Amino acid sequence: MISKEYFSARYIVEDYKTVHKNSVLIVNGKYIENIVPIETITKDLSKINELGDVIISPGFTNAHSHVALNSVKGLGYGNASALYDVMWGIEPALDEDLVYKLSLLGMMDAISSGTTSINDHYFFADSVAKACEYIGIRGFIGHTIMTEYGPWTGKEQIKLAKSFNNNWKNHSTVHPIVAPHETSTVSPKELKELSNYALENNLLTHIHLAQTQKEMDYIKSNYDTSPIKHAFNLGILNEKVIAAHCNVVEDGDLELLAESKAFPIFCPTTHGIAGKPMNTNFLSELNVDWGIGTDCSGGNDDYDMLDEMRTALVLNNSVAKKDFIKPKEIFRKASEENIKRISGGNFSGNLSKNQKADFITISANSPRMQPLHDVVNNIVMCASSNEIKDVFIDGQCILKDSKFQLIDEQKVFEEGLEALNKLFTKTGFDKKIDNGDFS
Repeated sequence: MISKEYFSARYIVEDYKTVHKNSVLIVNGKYIENIVPIETITKDLSKINELGDVIISPGFTNAHSHVALNSVKGLGYGNASALYDVMWGIEPALDEDLVYKLSLLGMMDAISSGTTSINDHYFFADSVAKACEYIGIRGFIGHTIMTEYGPWTGKEQIKLAKSFNNNWKNHSTVHPIVAPHETSTVSPKELKELSNYALENNLLTHIHLAQTQKEMDYIKSNYDTSPIKHAFNLGILNEKVIAAHCNVVEDGDLELLAESKAFPIFCPTTHGIAGKPMNTNFLSELNVDWGIGTDCSGGNDDYDMLDEMRTALVLNNSVAKKDFIKPKEIFRKASEENIKRISGGNFSGNLSKNQKADFITISANSPRMQPLHDVVNNIVMCASSNEIKDVFIDGQCILKDSKFQLIDEQKVFEEGLEALNKLFTKTGFDKKIDNGDFS
């Protein structure tokens, strides 16, 4: 029999517009049962987990990540191309064990800053999923498919992707997704076939779209159109598509994206550093509800959604002519809209009754968080990973008092660094770094 758990806190954020004070969150197994005032609890008082001066909040969803690519931190800012020279430079040397150990490093970073779900797109997806299972994070995982060019290409990648989807389709916290890489690395024939496969199997599609000038040039040269128009003409854009980036565009592209009802993902730090942010203002004018992701190291060197939320707000409002976005709207995107769209509507991302017990606690009594006049505004504008105390996913405690509960933290850290050294030796990146090739 599953026993209930009671968590009391100074504040409980049910959703972006509903905050309960001095209340108790009741968790029944993997689900939220209720939020009630503490004075209404008249029995089992000894069972209450008194969390003290904290905020209980829904966890955040990273709508576009590559957690294993934490390996290239700091290397994407020189003359070399972050994608084609740095990331693609190491990826041909990957194997299952390396991806597993590097994924755990990235997941530790994500969880420590309040992320309870990732939408991850990478090679050796089975290893990413096993890392999710081991550390306890919820993962929407897709095996990266390339057929035209790239580090790992060919029909074998499609077979691996479909096998992965079949093997993990009934898991509690790992949710398979179809993951073609982008329009220039996957042929039109395979793009359409993968789209049909996803729809037939009730799976979402996660694709990079209109990400680089190289992609734009390739599609222009071969199909005389833009990546977004190319995808639209192929009929592969729909409401079950998560489209990362969408920032290298031409006239008419974003209107078609809006018409398709696909879910575009803004990666604020990556886009801002590259000087080409997704046009979130125009998308909002088109009534498109965009999401937020960190992307990966080489473009953004951490998996901290608290940082990403603030950067999204700043970049959006720095060029807005009207209707500035507010912190509460950014919170809604990161906590609710991201996971709602990525799960195909199966998850709400709030702490309402019968929703999954994916929640975090944030210290309310720190110099960064005080004075605290508006709880949700302070989470977005003030909180850092230092304020994240506890993380619960599927009702299970993953992080308690900033300490990981299901893993040997030091062992995972050391094995991750050993994997990194092995990868850099295999690829010669250790010598390239010493030679200043990425400076």
